[in-house]
Amino acid sequence: MAVIDALASLEDVRPVHLPAVLDDPLYDFIDPEALDALVTDKEAISVSFTVADYDVQIDGDKLRIHYE
Repeated sequence: MAVIDALASLEDVRPVHLPAVLDDPLYDFIDPEALDALVTDKEAISVSFTVADYDVQIDGDKLRIHYE
């Protein structure tokens, strides 16, 4: 999943170690399978949510992550 990979890259850890760094797994913030289903759908969508101190925005095929 692109969000997990991007957050792990920003935290400079492997994706498997991300929950320990963020203190909570991604699924405590949003359902990753539902998110994958939304973004792999043929229609462009816009979704935003917060994970720990990061604001995550998905707009069509663009992923933006901002640190608060």
